[in-house]
Amino acid sequence: MQIAYPAMFYYTNSQATRYYVFFPDFGSTGTQGSSVTDALFMAADWLGIMAAARIQQGHRLPTASNINRLSLQGDAPFRDDQELQSGCDFSQSFTSMVTVDLDQYLAGDDTLQKTVVIPRWAERAGAELQLDFAKVLTEAIGIKNNATR
Repeated sequence: MQIAYPAMFYYTNSQATRYYVFFPDFGSTGTQGSSVTDALFMAADWLGIMAAARIQQGHRLPTASNINRLSLQGDAPFRDDQELQSGCDFSQSFTSMVTVDLDQYLAGDDTLQKTVVIPRWAERAGAELQLDFAKVLTEAIGIKNNATR
């Protein structure tokens, strides 16, 4: 199941950490990276780890914010921290959607066998489409779970 959330990438003058990455929908926590490429990779990995942990703990995923309504300065998680804010170059900072395949992070989750009853037409259609019924059901439950928050 693919998920996507907006992230805010703050550029700093620090040699060690060029970008601090925050996810406003996850309590403004996040990660960091030494370059744009590294920050994007770290953001996707962070999102996968955090979202999988929420699901495994029985929590629903938060609703993704509208990226067009986010403000790098107005929504900055460190706006009360003068030291961090003074080291940030907003002209090189940006917002971006970060996507991740959550199945990769939930792959180690324990599985169990369930028996389901489906109409004969659904079985025929699924066989014709060469569907993996367990995968389709798992994805549908994930979608339904996030849609009914």
